[in-house]
Amino acid sequence: MDDEVNYETRVDTYTTNSVGDSPFPGCENVTTLIHVSRPKDVESGRMELPIIMKEQEIMETINNNVTVIISGGTGCGKTTQIPQFLYEAGYGSGKCPMRSGIIGITQPRRVAVLSTAKRVAFELGLQLGKEVGYQVRHDRSVGDNCSIKFMTDGILLQELKSDFMLRHYSVIILDEAHERSLNTDILVGMLSRAVKFRQEEAEKQQQDGIEKYKPNDRIYPIKLILMSATLRVEDFTSGKRIFPLSPPVINIPGNQFPVTKHFLKKTELIDYIGEAYKKVLKIHKLLPPGGILVFVTGQREVKLLCHMLRQASMKFVSRSSEVNEESEATKVTGTVVIGGYNLKNSDEVLNTVSSSNNKQQMDRFSCYDECRDKLDKNEAYFALTSEEDSESDIGSDFEDDGSDNGDAYFAVSSGEDSELDIGSDFEVHKSCKVANNIVDITEAVNSESLRAAFENLTEKSASSSDYNRNEKISATQDVCSCQPSSLTKQNADRKGPLIGPLDVLPLYAKLPEAAQLRVFEKIKEGERRVVVATNVAETSLTIPGIQYVVDTGREKVKEYNPSNGVESYRIKWTSKASASQRAGRAGRTGPGHCYCLYSSAAFTNLFPDFSTPDILKMPLDYAVLLLKSMGIGKVAKFPFPTPPDAEALGEAQSRLMYLGALDSKCRVTPLGKTMAQYPISPRHSRLLLQAIQLSKEKRGSVRPNLVLGYAVAAATALSVDSPYSFRYEGSQTNTEDQDKEHESGFLGSQKSRDQHAKSMMKQMRESANCCSATFAKPKSDALTVAYTLQLFEQSRNRTQFCKENTLNLKIMVELSKLRKQLLNIVFKERNQRVQPEFSWSHGTIKDVEDNWAVASDKYPLSQKEENILCEAICAGWIDMVAKRTSARESSDGDRKVNAIRYQASSMAKGTVFLGHWSSVHEAPPEFLVYHELNCTKRPYIYRATSVNPEWLAKLSGPLLCKYLAPSTNQKPVYDPHCDQVFNHVIPYFCRHMWELPPDKVPIEDDEERTKVFAYALLDGQVLPCLKIVKNVLVSLPSIILKPEALGQKRVSNLISKLRGRTIDSFAELKEAWKEDSLYLYLELLDFFKKDSRLLFDKLWGIMHKEAFSVPQGRTRKRKRGNRG
Repeated sequence: MDDEVNYETRVDTYTTNSVGDSPFPGCENVTTLIHVSRPKDVESGRMELPIIMKEQEIMETINNNVTVIISGGTGCGKTTQIPQFLYEAGYGSGKCPMRSGIIGITQPRRVAVLSTAKRVAFELGLQLGKEVGYQVRHDRSVGDNCSIKFMTDGILLQELKSDFMLRHYSVIILDEAHERSLNTDILVGMLSRAVKFRQEEAEKQQQDGIEKYKPNDRIYPIKLILMSATLRVEDFTSGKRIFPLSPPVINIPGNQFPVTKHFLKKTELIDYIGEAYKKVLKIHKLLPPGGILVFVTGQREVKLLCHMLRQASMKFVSRSSEVNEESEATKVTGTVVIGGYNLKNSDEVLNTVSSSNNKQQMDRFSCYDECRDKLDKNEAYFALTSEEDSESDIGSDFEDDGSDNGDAYFAVSSGEDSELDIGSDFEVHKSCKVANNIVDITEAVNSESLRAAFENLTEKSASSSDYNRNEKISATQDVCSCQPSSLTKQNADRKGPLIGPLDVLPLYAKLPEAAQLRVFEKIKEGERRVVVATNVAETSLTIPGIQYVVDTGREKVKEYNPSNGVESYRIKWTSKASASQRAGRAGRTGPGHCYCLYSSAAFTNLFPDFSTPDILKMPLDYAVLLLKSMGIGKVAKFPFPTPPDAEALGEAQSRLMYLGALDSKCRVTPLGKTMAQYPISPRHSRLLLQAIQLSKEKRGSVRPNLVLGYAVAAATALSVDSPYSFRYEGSQTNTEDQDKEHESGFLGSQKSRDQHAKSMMKQMRESANCCSATFAKPKSDALTVAYTLQLFEQSRNRTQFCKENTLNLKIMVELSKLRKQLLNIVFKERNQRVQPEFSWSHGTIKDVEDNWAVASDKYPLSQKEENILCEAICAGWIDMVAKRTSARESSDGDRKVNAIRYQASSMAKGTVFLGHWSSVHEAPPEFLVYHELNCTKRPYIYRATSVNPEWLAKLSGPLLCKYLAPSTNQKPVYDPHCDQVFNHVIPYFCRHMWELPPDKVPIEDDEERTKVFAYALLDGQVLPCLKIVKNVLVSLPSIILKPEALGQKRVSNLISKLRGRTIDSFAELKEAWKEDSLYLYLELLDFFKKDSRLLFDKLWGIMHKEAFSVPQGRTRKRKRGNRG
């Protein structure tokens, strides 16, 4: 914040007269106003925002309604100004009890939380981190007297779990609600009920007498505000599912400058990156100064396009050192040259453009059928070749199956850039503001307007004025108009028009924050900024100086197939709403242009109106567990804005049953309640709890604090993208030979481009493989990352460590922060509603951190400790198991692939492959669990962990494992360690009925369990002293197990006596002997021969002595059926 800016804040309190209808007269009488005196430049900037004119209407609507929907156009100022309206109206001030709660604002992205918090604090003159606070996953800066708090939706969701009525808040604002993330949809449903409960509780307190309650216990209504630029209002207003009464909707016009949209005549279906490259260079060569924002689908495309543009920029810089004869001629004659045309001779340009326009007249829908056919034929080109490139996952750049995998779409189209008008390949659409919507109207290029524009450019004394906000700019004027003096100065320093250096910057979610903020820095004089971004730049951020947008029209979508558990990344058309948001980026700071790399026909017919909400395309495990843990038994009836698919809900419940979080009747188990306390996915919380439980069981043989440290790190590794990524930056790695290859590859033939793309991918794979092998642990990819993270945190220079080992610094920092946060959660939750068996009791958080920080020259885990961690990972992914198969069991096509084959439990048929990038690849086990299956050309296993087959039977329930009697006649057995009787069985796992090693399972039938315990007692399995007297028994103990034995009096008497008190364990027998020391005396005596009665009397005393002198641990009887 600027320390030199002086603000004056004054609080005024006065009494109003119109309070008769208020249900809270004690508070509504007093209205608090906060007056903020802002600097002139801040105030003048606010006055230009459309929302300022609506302040009174907005505040009256909020004051008179519990829920309000605000649909504001791009640039209207809703994100920064509505919190200020509320603050100035007394919300969050503490002067009026009814409005004293915090103003909470959620944003879908962390970068938006930080930037908006800073801006609001600056405009109000408040301190960031005190009166204006913010909280994201790893960073919290909130003062004790906080009035305004910005946060991600996940943070608010966690607060709702502990305080459903959000007593510390007076207003909740959900910004960017149109993005419809899963968290946002859950929040909308929960808040719609929380608002109602707060209202009812407040009315109850008023009826009882508010003065009876302590100030901290008093509850007042809370306001809920939903905001977005492209909100589907009908999702929240139609029907009574969410809000019984439809909330009022306020529409605010955007502060959008005119944006001209240019569509291609024919959609580029494959090489859209090459088309974007050419378009950026055309804009740079031919159009007036202004920043360029390019939208691509993922990180790898961002890096590739940045590399290509930097190479082109280097050539421009080398040319600028030559003598610019054209610029010298301009100084002498006053002639302005644009695009190779002498503007003084405007007839030359007019004739050229006119002839070009005659060829461009066409039916707007003439290319639709052709585009649709090409889409069907070339659908494979839209498939992602690795998950590394996505906005949420990386790591599979290492894939190499020895075949052509369709990387051709990364190549650049051949041929030199045309020197014709930039719009000659486009249908030109002019945008004007009508009812806050961008309306596209076709406009032919007019010769008179061209002539006027050229004459204006060639006037030596004229000075072009700034663009007027309400001016309707024609397509031709937008292309050609600029300040003559500025243009001449640019040309004077360059060879050719506007051929200066490019300042190329990437922007994507995984980019370090410092690198992200570079897009807001001032650009050097004479340069043009080009920002290559993913959809992270669509909303919330206003990048200064952007006048041109190049929109590929694509986005990368992660698709999940619930039937087989396969996840795949597909490049698809974005929605019309997103395309509108992208175009709007060009009109935030001035009039602009959007060059769409698709036709208007494709836009109209192929683009959906809105993106599919996350709730319809993501697994719902966490949402179901969260809602059920909060007492919502029937999740299908929860008021989601868009109801989820019933099949998806059923599959989520099944997965939670696999994990032990739900029982057979879909009720939350004690384990599930504990899992729900962790703000992570159920799989990761199951991993942590299993590690805690196993550490307790094997205490003394392992170092529990180190095991917990690694368990937290493994859970973190499976929550964040893989850090093993190769940063392909041309400026760092290219040699002179590579530069020549680049020139011939990108500007040469298609074959050369394909070869270059393959060569680049191979270089990336080899570097990443080398790095991964340095830390590889053959039992688990997750433990490999955990070990890497430990070395990273112990290194003195973390940046250098990442550079030397080809690691993604931002992801490593993210892993480090998340590990510490997750460890804090473990120790926080151990004292809050956590079952004792899952509560950590081996030490403090300092003990864990001290063990984690111990430097070691080698991998620090022992074999037992590593097995505990692998078993814990197995518990979290027990339904995602793969068994190794041979090539002859695969299909004909898969047999040709030189990779390790597995059969996946989640797939009914087919083969999956273990890539060589996995740590497990060196010693592939018979069974493994996987984090996900990612389908590129073939389904590949990602983040694998070796498991012992015995764990599968131990950790799975009846939904996954079926038990059959063994072929051999094995007798039941008593296990003294868990004080239970078991049957021997052969487990068969999952739908494929994989046979596992023989196992034993607790006997469920009460009568059968009593019979087996009677046999075990006489056989000496319960009391060892009975083992030596088998020769004096009337018959062998095994006679009891035969069905016909019940006809014998001695057998029926013993079993009846045990069944009368339900004695089927040593602990219960001991309790019975405490009450009656002669219990079972006569029944057991009948089994001894008559000449051994005296021996039995001595034996009876020994039996009691053994019973009451056994270690205490043996008498702890586990709950039946607990296999963990």
